[in-house]
Amino acid sequence: MATDLPCELQAASKLAFSNLADIEGLPGIAVQLTAFKCGGWSVHIKLAHCLSDAQSLLTFMHAWAAQSRKSESILSHPVFDPKMLDRHAGTVNLEQPDPEMVAKARGLPMHRFDWWATDAHGYPDWALASSAATMPVSDVLETQPLSPSTFPPWPTWDTALPVEHVQITFSAAEVGRMRDAARVTLPPQLSEQRISRLDSLLSHIWMLINRARGHLSREDNVYLDITLGLRSRLSPPLASGFVGSPLLLAYIAKSGVDASTGPIGQIAGEIRSTLAQFTPESVSAYIHDAAYEVSPQRLWQAFLGSQHTLVTSWTQMKAYEVHFGSSTDATPQLARYVQGVMPRMDGLVQVMDLGDGGDFDISLSLEKNAMFRLLKDPQLRAFA
Repeated sequence: MATDLPCELQAASKLAFSNLADIEGLPGIAVQLTAFKCGGWSVHIKLAHCLSDAQSLLTFMHAWAAQSRKSESILSHPVFDPKMLDRHAGTVNLEQPDPEMVAKARGLPMHRFDWWATDAHGYPDWALASSAATMPVSDVLETQPLSPSTFPPWPTWDTALPVEHVQITFSAAEVGRMRDAARVTLPPQLSEQRISRLDSLLSHIWMLINRARGHLSREDNVYLDITLGLRSRLSPPLASGFVGSPLLLAYIAKSGVDASTGPIGQIAGEIRSTLAQFTPESVSAYIHDAAYEVSPQRLWQAFLGSQHTLVTSWTQMKAYEVHFGSSTDATPQLARYVQGVMPRMDGLVQVMDLGDGGDFDISLSLEKNAMFRLLKDPQLRAFA
């Protein structure tokens, strides 16, 4: 259980952009160093997410560590040039967006939950201030129509329920067996999909979560909302050291019963086929459409609570290979423990690979009773 990890290791500073009402006079980054009696130490970095995604964070960490040992970073040099992303939006100075690009963008499997819809059933009072901060002046709202959207499913997210946090390690062998099982249970219509280890692991975790939430007999949809980085999905691709937060969120929808029972190949195949829709052309269309939004912050691409699982991946970012100290050390001072500190919210999943050995760490926040059931589920270690 990781619910009660000491918060003293985390920088207490409040950051700008936690919502758009709190910006002035606040930092965009906070760093705290903590020394332990044993001689060890921790480094805590907190960054405003709209300024930096996980890849930017790790680029910064590796660059800092490389500077400390007077050597080159093992990751690309950081590049801060937002226009590199803007160029992929196409023409954005017309009165109306290109209708073909809009149609392509809005045909992607992405939620369009309206953050401003105060008339949505269950809309919480706590959202009012941050919603208002994303709105333009009333004159603009009266003259510019809003793009299509849907109500957020507020009744499915009870923020008053206690949430537990755990970290679960799956060995390389376990994940390999998950992939083998996924490949042999692919349905014929998905047989051409090339299933990855991450696809298989996410399928396994999502099924566990859905069973723990009691969806085994439910016919209504549940959703796996997956964060996608855009750097390598554009043509030409952005530099891997591009600094910012170029992300979008896609979703996979299945009935509760199907998302609880699988088979694992069915779900892994649908994850892979969904992600394959985000080609350079479709991602550019999405950026074009977003550039014409009255306020892009109005549209939520994911949700939390009992019907949604939100996944973010820190894989292939070498988080455990951050090396502070001398470059001549016989035994490099590599990180012993790395944790992505996320809000403790029901349905939040973070995936991290542990060095180059093939093991994975899953950081999971889930409603307390559901978490208890998940940890007791014999299927948790079905591939051990």
